[in-house]
Amino acid sequence: MGRGARILTGVRQTSGRNGGSTMRHMWMGVGVLCCASVGAYAGRAPGSGLYAIWYGKNRDVLLDLPFITGGQAVTQWRTIEPRPEEYDFSSLDVQLRPLHERGYKGTVQINGNQKPLFLFERVPWHPERFSVQIRDEGSLMFWHPAHVKAHQGMIRALGAYLARTPYRDAVLGVRLNFNAFGTEHCHLRGGEARSAAVWTIPKGVASGTDWSKEAIAAYQAMVFREYLEHIVPHARVFVRNGLPEEVAAPYRNDFESGRLSWFHTSSEAEPRAHSEWRYRRFHEDCRSGKTTAYAEPWASAWGDHGGKTDDRACSPPQWNYWRLLIDLHNGVSFVAIYGSDLEVARTGRYRYWKKDHSHDDTKAGTDYRGEFTRAFEFAARYAGHPASPAESPGAWCAFRGNDVIREANGVPAKRRKLSFYTGDYDFLMHRVPGDGSEGLQTTGPEEQRFGAWARRLPVGKSMGLQLDAQFAESLAGKPAVVAVTYLDDATDARATVSVAGQAFDITREGTGRWCTAEFAVPALSEGTIVLRARDASITLHMVEVRRGQ
Repeated sequence: MGRGARILTGVRQTSGRNGGSTMRHMWMGVGVLCCASVGAYAGRAPGSGLYAIWYGKNRDVLLDLPFITGGQAVTQWRTIEPRPEEYDFSSLDVQLRPLHERGYKGTVQINGNQKPLFLFERVPWHPERFSVQIRDEGSLMFWHPAHVKAHQGMIRALGAYLARTPYRDAVLGVRLNFNAFGTEHCHLRGGEARSAAVWTIPKGVASGTDWSKEAIAAYQAMVFREYLEHIVPHARVFVRNGLPEEVAAPYRNDFESGRLSWFHTSSEAEPRAHSEWRYRRFHEDCRSGKTTAYAEPWASAWGDHGGKTDDRACSPPQWNYWRLLIDLHNGVSFVAIYGSDLEVARTGRYRYWKKDHSHDDTKAGTDYRGEFTRAFEFAARYAGHPASPAESPGAWCAFRGNDVIREANGVPAKRRKLSFYTGDYDFLMHRVPGDGSEGLQTTGPEEQRFGAWARRLPVGKSMGLQLDAQFAESLAGKPAVVAVTYLDDATDARATVSVAGQAFDITREGTGRWCTAEFAVPALSEGTIVLRARDASITLHMVEVRRGQ
């Protein structure tokens, strides 16, 4: 920060709506939550849970939802630095204060969609906007020394603010935003703009260099160094999981020590084309407890974001639920939810601000409110537990099978092949291969959250499931609840669930709806569960094992 800089801080079988119910119910208690120490996470990551984002005027009512753990604080670089080296962080204070008062945490982000206007007098610029994220009148040459110096000053000022703000305990972490072209984009796709000669140079300002990969790498390395030196002493730093490996590799120890964590803003029910490697960063680093991750969806459950509507291959309750499942499958500890989707759980209504895109349970005769609520409750229970099997409240496997991404979003099918996320989403439990089951898509009532994917087990065939060894050991000799969610599409057709030397029957009634059968196991003695389709094939969504009491 330059001289003179100023900082201002101010057993049951259930179905969905109208479904039948024949078995008695036994509720269970969740396991004890265990906070991990800083560094590699052996227990549940502190602050794990669901985070409300983009809530606007509905902040208070959405933060009060029982399954919400925290929120967000977001502002623009232009807002906090209206004049050179004069910093005003009151826009963060007003967002962190309500979180602090609730004992909640939130992510902090200073976006670069709007840069300080004075930079256009100090930095070469181009009239073309080289990113959809840019809200200025043009693009700044972010690798120019004057821009680099200004960005360094802003990061250092943010560190000083975090050191003194009375709301520091409400900060979950700070996003590492490169704030180059917009907030995250750094690249030019070619053309004459790569030449410094075509950029407008303000009076008295030195010309910049041509765009190059080397210049971008140096700029990114500078931002990393500044965050590590000035932000990490006061808060966790979240780094985008789309960062090139050559940029991220030098900081591997910082990730595994807990100084850095991953994040992205592109969670989907399944990865988009060419995005599997980004998701795998979560899967490989976070399920194991090497570090933690924060994830936002790309758009709402209806596909709405930033004035656009993305493709949706399944209903909103199904997309919302399966997006949560893939985040849990990948070991995400901090799961962000759009305020518009949280409003569905609160009121049963959805409306997008920029178009006539709405839903109302009362008019539609649906129970989206219940479906969204139960999906969020499920995710809140499991978030943060993949690397703490001895403390996890349960384990589960959600069945699917798919090798082509269903949502096109303008990409042809031949370019939407999946290579890694082709099977089940699971959590401390996996399905034993070779059971002869078939992967299905969009099965059962669309207003229920389960059926975007499923697997059909043929008559006479058996499916084996294996619990994580540490989770099974922590349950040895203790009561458990085994829950099986299946499509009730046949009459007088039995299936058997075998666990701990006991066999339990599922008898279907032909309601056509997804149902869940729950069985109390007095003492779990092994980590294997076997399902067998006896009289007819059975379509399955999930098997879950929870701690009982």
